[in-house]
Amino acid sequence: MSETTVARSYSEALLEFAVREEDVETYSQRLNEIADLLDTEREFRRFLETPSVEPAEKNQVLREVFGGLVPDNLLRFLFVVIDKRRQHLIPNIASEFSDLVDEHLGRLRVRVIVAEAPESRFKTQIEKRLDRMLGRDVIAHYRIDPRIIGGVIFGVGDKVADGSIRRRLQLLRRRMLEIEAT
Repeated sequence: MSETTVARSYSEALLEFAVREEDVETYSQRLNEIADLLDTEREFRRFLETPSVEPAEKNQVLREVFGGLVPDNLLRFLFVVIDKRRQHLIPNIASEFSDLVDEHLGRLRVRVIVAEAPESRFKTQIEKRLDRMLGRDVIAHYRIDPRIIGGVIFGVGDKVADGSIRRRLQLLRRRMLEIEAT
């Protein structure tokens, strides 16, 4: 079974707890914070991933560090992940869980590429238009790429809508070359 499949299964189980407690946002935030901590704090990651440290000891440290800061069921969930020796999957689980939370709340993550940093008014216009077009609440993640010259490129999952000036110029060039060839 692939790590993505395993992470997705764990995420689905965690979502059930979060929905039951009506606190999916808190679960998502706290799990992402823990995943970020694993990415930024090498010692913490090394401690959790060291096979010679018993799961009970790892769980005790997690209880001391995160007890009271994260929902109890999230903490118990992490204990299970550690007991099953899947702690290296926590960042993947957090990512999959974020996707499931967005889906549960009717949100959609959209990549937006622009040529220069957009003003807040422009961002608001883009997000409202995307909300209407896609029929869901959009969470836009902006990236600046001056190579597109102008316009906007949107991406959702593996689908991309390229409305950039660069793309339009490429199409115009192609058409002109086709006309010359005839």
